[in-house]
Amino acid sequence: MRTLTSVLAWLLFLTVPAGCVDDVAGHYVLRGVREVGSELLLKPDGTFEFMLAYGAADYWAKGAWRREGSAVILQSSGKPGEPFRLLRSEPGKAGRIRIWVLGLNERGVPNIKVRLKAGDQQLDATTDSDGAAVFPDLPDARAVAFEVRVYQIETGPFAIDPKLKDFYFEINGDAIQQVLFDNERLTIDGNSLLMTHWKEGPPMRYQRE
Repeated sequence: MRTLTSVLAWLLFLTVPAGCVDDVAGHYVLRGVREVGSELLLKPDGTFEFMLAYGAADYWAKGAWRREGSAVILQSSGKPGEPFRLLRSEPGKAGRIRIWVLGLNERGVPNIKVRLKAGDQQLDATTDSDGAAVFPDLPDARAVAFEVRVYQIETGPFAIDPKLKDFYFEINGDAIQQVLFDNERLTIDGNSLLMTHWKEGPPMRYQRE
């Protein structure tokens, strides 16, 4: 014979939609980490959006999520990409070498550190408001490398033709800013999710709003 408590529990189960019995979908905000702002949105349709801001650096991710027992699993939809690629080289003008950094919209990107390798020398310059880093016209210039300090990225070297003077590179912001979660496991802890993606210090706690 069923007790009154079990009957009431059964009736409550029947009145709650199946998808809401153990629903972890919702908006989560990072708590307890100084100088870092981050949010995670788990949508009921099984997709997610993620953002993290640390200083001047902004990161993001999108993809699919699912629940597995006491954890939420994130799988980003993006693919790895190269931060920089050579678009084209041009004769330019004698007397200088210019390394251009362009965004996906072909507009110049400022404040990118560029390193020119010429023989045993290494010269550094930073792109200006037009996206150009200007160097002396060295006949043995052979390669360039890039550094994006905000994101702690160093890439290259890229070989260049010493007979040419203007080199146009494209910067891929998505490859730099996108976080590629690969079956990332977030532990469910009450009303929070615990993330250990960066594996530095204690887990990052995202509290449901």
